[in-house]
Amino acid sequence: MSAARNTNRLARETSPYLLQHAHNPVDWHPWGDEAIDAARRTNRLIFLSIGYSTCYWCHVMERESFENEAIAGQMNEQFVCIKVDREERPDLDDIYMTAVQALTGRGGWPMSVWLDPDTLAPVYGGTYFPARPMHGMRSFPEVMHLLHDAWTRQRSEMRDTAARLAEAVKEELSRPSRSVAVGMNEVGRAVNQLVQSFDREHGGFGGAPKFPQPVFLELLLAAREWMDARSAPQLDAVIRATLDGMAMGGLFDQMGGGFHRYSTDAKWLVPHFEKMLYDNGQLASIYARASSIYREPFYARVARRTLDYVLREMRVGDAGGFASAQDAEVDAREGLNYLWTREEVERVLREAGLEGVVDFAVDVYGLGDGPNFRDPHHPGEPPSNVLHLGAPPSELAAKWGVSLEEFFAHLDRVNDALRVVRDRRRQPGRDDKIIVSWNGLMIGALATGGEVLGDPRYAAAAGKAANFILDRMRTPEGGLLRTWRGGQARIDAFLEDYALLARGLIDLHRAAKGDQWLRHAVEIMGHARDRFWDREHGGFFDTLADRPDLFVRTRSMHDGAIPCGNAVMLHNLLDLAAITRDESWLDQAQRLLAAMSGAIQRAPVGAALGTAGLLRMAVKWSDRLPRDAPDAPRVRDAAGVVTIAVDRDEVRVGGDTPGVFTAAITIAPGHHINAHEPGDSSLQGLVFSVVGAEGLVLHAEYPVGEPWRDGVMVHHGRVTAPVVIEQVGPVRGTPRVEVSFQACTEDACLAPSKVTLPVRVVV
Repeated sequence: MSAARNTNRLARETSPYLLQHAHNPVDWHPWGDEAIDAARRTNRLIFLSIGYSTCYWCHVMERESFENEAIAGQMNEQFVCIKVDREERPDLDDIYMTAVQALTGRGGWPMSVWLDPDTLAPVYGGTYFPARPMHGMRSFPEVMHLLHDAWTRQRSEMRDTAARLAEAVKEELSRPSRSVAVGMNEVGRAVNQLVQSFDREHGGFGGAPKFPQPVFLELLLAAREWMDARSAPQLDAVIRATLDGMAMGGLFDQMGGGFHRYSTDAKWLVPHFEKMLYDNGQLASIYARASSIYREPFYARVARRTLDYVLREMRVGDAGGFASAQDAEVDAREGLNYLWTREEVERVLREAGLEGVVDFAVDVYGLGDGPNFRDPHHPGEPPSNVLHLGAPPSELAAKWGVSLEEFFAHLDRVNDALRVVRDRRRQPGRDDKIIVSWNGLMIGALATGGEVLGDPRYAAAAGKAANFILDRMRTPEGGLLRTWRGGQARIDAFLEDYALLARGLIDLHRAAKGDQWLRHAVEIMGHARDRFWDREHGGFFDTLADRPDLFVRTRSMHDGAIPCGNAVMLHNLLDLAAITRDESWLDQAQRLLAAMSGAIQRAPVGAALGTAGLLRMAVKWSDRLPRDAPDAPRVRDAAGVVTIAVDRDEVRVGGDTPGVFTAAITIAPGHHINAHEPGDSSLQGLVFSVVGAEGLVLHAEYPVGEPWRDGVMVHHGRVTAPVVIEQVGPVRGTPRVEVSFQACTEDACLAPSKVTLPVRVVV
């Protein structure tokens, strides 16, 4: 299909993602008044497709459906079709992702949502839809037909459903929280939950797919300074195992530097190959700081190689700013640019005259263990290798009988030779739009790297990027514009842009020791306060006021891949209070923390960066910690909230005969408990266990739960769970059955509880 045959309105946009779709046969509109007015004028549903340029499944859906003439014809006839780059419009992405998660229990991209044209409320939604039915999924054409037919025949009912869903989204994303008392208890809960979810074998938190979670590491690095002599080494072990695992695995581009988005497995080996500026900004900063804390040269090397990668491959011309991302695929093949075979590596090194390091490279990069990657989307293609370190560099250096410095020198020679060849391959696509918030993260990383690593190049690059944004991405009134590409700055910036740019400027002030960057940081913080502060309830909104294209003005208190704007603002205020000794910054921080306190109390890990700010306040300004509002909930424990009854007071276990009983859990009105798998690692789920004796195992048939906010699964009212206890070996000790749970109100979570059940286990 030629560009001349199909050119739609997206051809006038600057977003690389939207431009990828500019020659689809779909009559795409960008988000805006023109598209919304067209839908209202023709009384058609809006089909809203949200994605981003480096999204693998976005590319798949485009190839299967949006480039298909017949499917595009159906889309054009039945709907007004709108494409949105989620990186340009995180507000739209947050709102409609919340709706999709409420409808389906999951989310992802591409996001596909149908909207009522009059209210913009979501009627129906999902993520990727296949062009043909597969794996029990309806096809995209079938879903479109059903929705169009329902809109024609049952419009009133669909609008009522959409209105109810929109109200639920508003409740989730905009409801303010009362001030509740928080302090070191919440910090301790967060640290304990992270330690409990820590993968002791591979590092990191949780299982596959495994994400870097830099805000978790930020919290642990802050907490370790205030732990006692017994607890601090435990936190250091968690932090270091995670940093080691990420840096040794395929998550880190061993040859070229920089981190991929996430690991598809639990051991950090095979990544999803896209590279995001925001990941590399956060991780470079953490590795630089960790290199100083632990005096670890490996961490310094990882930080330096990440920053060098960004300067080499992500800088946008001479502008000074940095591109957003690099794609995961080349020629529709996942990770093609990054993969090697043992034979290729050996040939490249020999042709480069490096015969002496061939065996070294094969061993160090795990090539002698056979292939470790096969493209899941093209299983017929031959397997290959993701390069990784099989052991920590210090161990590998000892194995090869060289110093650590000599080991790294050998590795650099290998990498330089391989990179010459890799640079000749077809390269992954690059999204070269400059985003203020993501550049703020990288400005901070470069400033920190320059200071910690003693390399003035990094601080100079940070200053150049900051000047570019301050000079070229502003409105006449001094506000920020979120994106820049091809000479055009556009889209009014969001809270995260102001917050993260100010954070980067504060880091530059520390590294450069001049007042210039501090003045700019203060100016940006003032603009943020004027545009986003909630004068009625406290805290910051994510978006500007009076936006007619949004049915809710969101306020986020939880971190995602990008740190929460409110949490970043809290740290900025505390930094400015410490730097300037002006108590007005501290007054603002106190009011902000009070507005965040409910979210921190409910889920201190979900609000990890906010919890780290709470720690700072508790250590230095404990008299300013939030207190309960007059009408805040007073319940502080589970007494009278949760009762658990069992259908027998004794079970007998022995040989092949298990003990069986049923537990009935009753939850008081106005409360809920988290399900066994709540979907958020920071929350205590419902868990039955047999303790006090060896030789017994317990199995419970846990109820699934019902979706609550942020996709968290909970129980209300009364639930039952059959419990089975089996003997698996000699029994030693006195067994008892315990149940752990956490009760919450709509505004706050109680501390996790553990109760011994009145069931005697007789063996």
